[in-house]
Amino acid sequence: MKILDYINENKDKKIDIYFDMDGVICEYDIGNFDYNTIRPINNTINLMKKLIDDGINVYILSICKTNKIVDEKYEYLDKHIPFFDKDKAIFLSKEEINSESKDMKSDYLTNNINKKNVNILVDDDITIIKKITSDNKDVKVFHISSIIE
Repeated sequence: MKILDYINENKDKKIDIYFDMDGVICEYDIGNFDYNTIRPINNTINLMKKLIDDGINVYILSICKTNKIVDEKYEYLDKHIPFFDKDKAIFLSKEEINSESKDMKSDYLTNNINKKNVNILVDDDITIIKKITSDNKDVKVFHISSIIE
């Protein structure tokens, strides 16, 4: 996997990886925001577990349309990723931040990453990937397809 090659190239450094949720950790089911019915993507979840076991800081960075969806995503984590430390889940609500998703993620990463670490984002949204790539030189971005075996 391309991402594992990058991690191995930087194994002597501290690594922080941010995974998007919809379309990366769980199926992006267009129009369906019922997290009781959305399928987990086990390939990603298994990779997250491996990375955590290897001592890598794993975060979830996800945009939510409403505060209610924030709560539902936490419940989803309890059900499908019980090993994940929910304190490392960053859910940005559009009810709280009135901005486009790409700007919300870019601003979060610009203002909150540890620039001394190797920072990685795994996302499925091309507009977000392009925005992060152009705005955040301290973040290496991988499309979800880079982690699929």
